[in-house]
Amino acid sequence: MNEKASREDRVEKLSSVQYLRACAALLVLVTHSFSYQVGDHAPFVGLTGHLGVMLFFVISGFIMVYISGEAPFSALTFLKRRAIRIVPLYWLFTIFAALLAALLPNLFQRTIFTWPHFLESLLFIVHEAPKTGSLSPLLSLGWTLNYEVYFYIAFAMVAFLHVGPRVILLSILFIGAWLVGLLAPPTNPVLQFYLHPAPLAFAAGTWIGWLFLNGEVTSNKRRILALGLVAAGGLALAFADGGTLGFAGQIVWATCLLVLGLLLESKLGQWNLFEKLGDASYTLYLSHIFVVGAVVHLAKRTIGADTAMAVILTATISIVVSCTAALVIHKTVEKPMLRILSGKRKPRQTTFAAVATGVGERS
Repeated sequence: MNEKASREDRVEKLSSVQYLRACAALLVLVTHSFSYQVGDHAPFVGLTGHLGVMLFFVISGFIMVYISGEAPFSALTFLKRRAIRIVPLYWLFTIFAALLAALLPNLFQRTIFTWPHFLESLLFIVHEAPKTGSLSPLLSLGWTLNYEVYFYIAFAMVAFLHVGPRVILLSILFIGAWLVGLLAPPTNPVLQFYLHPAPLAFAAGTWIGWLFLNGEVTSNKRRILALGLVAAGGLALAFADGGTLGFAGQIVWATCLLVLGLLLESKLGQWNLFEKLGDASYTLYLSHIFVVGAVVHLAKRTIGADTAMAVILTATISIVVSCTAALVIHKTVEKPMLRILSGKRKPRQTTFAAVATGVGERS
């Protein structure tokens, strides 16, 4: 393996990124633990869930720049590694969801199994779902993976560039797409998906990655911290009602969290549970809806969901069981599967290539 291709295997992990991945997954988990019971009536539901996803996207942009380095790299090798990382587990849970929807359709309120819906979901093709008309794939959380694939393809297209031009060109692409959608909103829902402001989170992460590669984040701590604190004022935008302003605020806040984490990297202790949850964050993200759905279903039949205490208790149980299940699945299914597909033996030391992220996703 040449120098450029091996860089990803040699980059050491950052504890701050691991902890933030765990936090992002937990934000989504907490959101669904309540929304599955009370819908969107809880005041924090819309904010925490979207913030968790935006944090995943920002981290993904950062990691892709960091592990690819300053020089041009092989686009095919990059895409192959990304596919090995995200596709098998996503397919596994999508097939599981498809079996449930086909054999036990009464378990679902909105999900319907059809072969076109199933196949397009597996291939990350953005399409309108049957019955609802939404752009969610069969495994509803997969909409974020559709954005990840979009980002990976765009990133691979600029693999021939050095890091600076690469980041700038990607930013122009995503900002340009957002402006087109803002100034001339399309009627086609698939076009609306790709012209959404969400991909700006990837662009923000690539800039932080570029700064980090150049030592700017750590060598100019006061300046970066001041910029981060000023930008944190964008948090107020997150309380706007959806649309561009809402996502803008969440992207700004997620970016600030990443910068703050990198600034504190040398001062962070070792939190074993958070590190393990960071490792298992992709599994947690994909699997938790099944666990939460089962816990909520059982809770409504036993303790009910008529009181605030019952809702909080059910949410707490959902969170604990989801995290436990994810850790078990990560150790017994995900890690062995990735090791086989990557053709690697069990590593002696965990490198950043084993924990790089997208939506809880590792390289």
